[in-house]
Amino acid sequence: MPRTTEDDLGRRRYLLHRDKAVEHALERIRHAPGSGWETLSPQEHAGLRAALTEIWENCGHERWQQYCFSTLTKADILKLITLVTEVRGHHNQPCEAREEVEAILLTCSRNNRTH
Repeated sequence: MPRTTEDDLGRRRYLLHRDKAVEHALERIRHAPGSGWETLSPQEHAGLRAALTEIWENCGHERWQQYCFSTLTKADILKLITLVTEVRGHHNQPCEAREEVEAILLTCSRNNRTH
C-alpha cells in the first residue's frame, strides 16, 4: 500500500472541513422557516450544495462564520444558485457576482439584521 503524503493528508482535511461546513449550512437552511426547503427540486438542492461549496472555497473562514444561513428565504436560495451557476458558466463577472452573493449572505447575517 503506498504511503500517504502530507499533501494528500492536507487535501483530505481541507475537503472534510469544507464538506462539514457545507453540510452544517444546509442543515441550518433546511430548518429555516422561510427557506421553502420542501418545495425545492432535487436539482435546486444539488445547485444549492454546489453554490455553498463554491462560496466556502472562495471566502475566508471568518467571513463564512458571519453568515447566518438559517435566515435565508427561498428567493435568496434561488438567487445564490443562479449567481454561482452564472459565474461557473462565465455569464457573469466574478467580482459582480461575489458582491451580490455577499449582499445576500450579509443581509441575512446576525450582525447586520435589523431587530
